[in-house]
Amino acid sequence: MAMTDDKVRGAGMMAVTLAGLQRPRLAMIAQQITIKVLQLLGGILAWEMLVQGLDVDPRIVPGPAEVMRSLWGLTVSGILIGAIWVTIQQTVIGFVVGALLGIVLAVVLSEVPVLKMILQPYIVALQAVPKVAVAPLFLIWFGFGMESKIALVISILFFPVLVNAMAGLDSTSEEQMELMKAYRATRWQTLLRVKVYVALPFVFAAFEVSLVLALTAAVVAELLGSGTLVGLGTLIKIFDARMNSAGIFAVLIVLSVLGVALHAIVVAASRHFLSWSRPL
Repeated sequence: MAMTDDKVRGAGMMAVTLAGLQRPRLAMIAQQITIKVLQLLGGILAWEMLVQGLDVDPRIVPGPAEVMRSLWGLTVSGILIGAIWVTIQQTVIGFVVGALLGIVLAVVLSEVPVLKMILQPYIVALQAVPKVAVAPLFLIWFGFGMESKIALVISILFFPVLVNAMAGLDSTSEEQMELMKAYRATRWQTLLRVKVYVALPFVFAAFEVSLVLALTAAVVAELLGSGTLVGLGTLIKIFDARMNSAGIFAVLIVLSVLGVALHAIVVAASRHFLSWSRPL
């Protein structure tokens, strides 16, 4: 009975300790959120004061109130939601396909040095080509539908993922390789149990940059040729033709929020999958 009471008291003390540790953390999070909100409000206030004080033509730089009205109208009409869905589809599909292709090719080149030596000059040459310059070719090859946008997204993020993954795989130390040989590990076991873990931080670092680049590529592709699809880039193109600066600013705000959200998703995934690499 006494042992049971001790266990209860121990559990209670542990709960109190955890609660005490969580309070400063929650207070820190609340403080950071408050600072971010104040920064946002300060930026909006400065924007409004500059527009009003300098008497800027709203067709050139609209005020925050006008942009918010345009954003609200696009949201209520459902046009904005549909455009976001189209652009997100192109971004995510292109990102997944491009990332997989980059990682698979990086593994192949890392495991077959002769093939890497043969293909390295071609990879460098293709990486040096501005991808926006080949976007018209994608429109010719794949048409004005979603396929051409996905192709441009793949072409832009493929090389950062490939280069980072190769750097990660090749950064495996000699000591780690010798240890796996001492345990008589197969080539496949060495790849999965050592090389992949070493390369993961490099791959996620590429993801943090590439996912935002993928969103940019999807919008650029829509600006160059949209067809019947109406994405966020198409909306910018329509508002530009109408000289609707408030609409353009509204779409740019949405793109900024989407970019931040996508980056946050990658960072959260990185913290989850790379928790083993962080010091205790």
